[in-house]
Amino acid sequence: MSFLDTIKNVHIIGIGGISLSALALILKAQGKFVSGSDKVFSKITQKLQQEGITVSNKIEYELIEKADLVVYSSAIPKDDEQLILATKLNKRVVSRAELLGEIAKNYYTISVAGSHGKTTATSMIGEIFLYANKSPTIHVGGIMKKLNSNVMIGEGKYFITEACEYKDSFLELFSDVSVVLNEDPDHLDYFKTKENYYKSFEKYAKNTKKTGVLVVNNDDLFARKLKTNNIFTYAIKNKADLQAKNIHRQNGYLQFDLFYMGLDFGNFKIKCLGEHNIYNALSAIAVGIICGISLQEIKEALSLYEGVERRLEIIKDDYKSVIIHDYAHHPDEIVATIKAIKQSFDKKLICIFQPHTFSRTRDLYYEFCHCFIEADEVWLLPIYPAREKPIAKITSKFLAKGISRFNENVRYFSNFDKCFRFIKKIEKEESVFLILGAGDIVDLAYKFKRNDT
Repeated sequence: MSFLDTIKNVHIIGIGGISLSALALILKAQGKFVSGSDKVFSKITQKLQQEGITVSNKIEYELIEKADLVVYSSAIPKDDEQLILATKLNKRVVSRAELLGEIAKNYYTISVAGSHGKTTATSMIGEIFLYANKSPTIHVGGIMKKLNSNVMIGEGKYFITEACEYKDSFLELFSDVSVVLNEDPDHLDYFKTKENYYKSFEKYAKNTKKTGVLVVNNDDLFARKLKTNNIFTYAIKNKADLQAKNIHRQNGYLQFDLFYMGLDFGNFKIKCLGEHNIYNALSAIAVGIICGISLQEIKEALSLYEGVERRLEIIKDDYKSVIIHDYAHHPDEIVATIKAIKQSFDKKLICIFQPHTFSRTRDLYYEFCHCFIEADEVWLLPIYPAREKPIAKITSKFLAKGISRFNENVRYFSNFDKCFRFIKKIEKEESVFLILGAGDIVDLAYKFKRNDT
């Protein structure tokens, strides 16, 4: 049982976030009156308004006064005027992570954690459960192309959600099935040390219910060390309960032979780029098996998987030039994405990167300098600050100097418009333009989707 069962009126501060907007729709589907505020109106807030949720870009005192519960996103500072007002009015105030944990209490919960791949793996699991007619509720950090949404509200018992490690958010979840894709230290502005990062994943694993199952990537050095009552492993290189072998690309699909408990269950395929997506698929297959879905249904669902926006999304392909956008913003993600492109296209590769947050650029500076070695050219845009204020000397120009020690073909553009015009100038050349980043660089990528001139 959750305290949400007695809540009738919810106000959400920062409702336009990809995660909170989805949770807002889930609450509304449960019959609650939901309102929210956000400084910036977007397609997400427009959708919420279309669904009957009141959204404002200013402080609405009456909405806070009426609320039984006030929720805030991790991007909201403690001195936010609405938070202060809610506290003065003795409202129950919870974070986004706490709200997610409360929603999950009323379901059989499947949560997906990891430094990379959470959105893709979660959406793959979601599509398998949809194909198997399980009517799941799905909560992802991106727009699933099959649903054209980041949320699916089902009638079944299953709740499939991403589990974000930032600020230990995923520790609010006590899951029936917990997935750990990988562990590459990130968010060191919060965790401070790599050791703290790993310890947080250990706590997440231990939060798995006693009757539940922990699904881990046995090829990941740190994930495979996690312990709990019941463990289901998957891998490509090492021994595991579930293995992918004979990986190859054919007819636009990544294909592999699936071995379960040593037995060959035939050829599986996904319409994705990159070996890292084989790992995501294996994690999804593992969850399907645990929940009693047949391997045949899982196989068919994966072959029909449509992907997620901003995850190796092909924006334009006219055979000479190809424009692809990916959310990658961590060095390991960038390496995996570049590898996927190099394996799939025999063309010049130009990486266009918007670093995400000053602290990540500082903390992983050495790794960022190395991760573009396989690119033919690297173009940098100003750092996307997200929740942060600038840090002295940490700029894209500074990063460009570091990258140039390992890849001499580095450019810097001061804004999207200049970069866009330069791409248009040379895009007839036989090249792949890989647009990378988790910030508003998506606006640059989607200019080509809209065929802007």
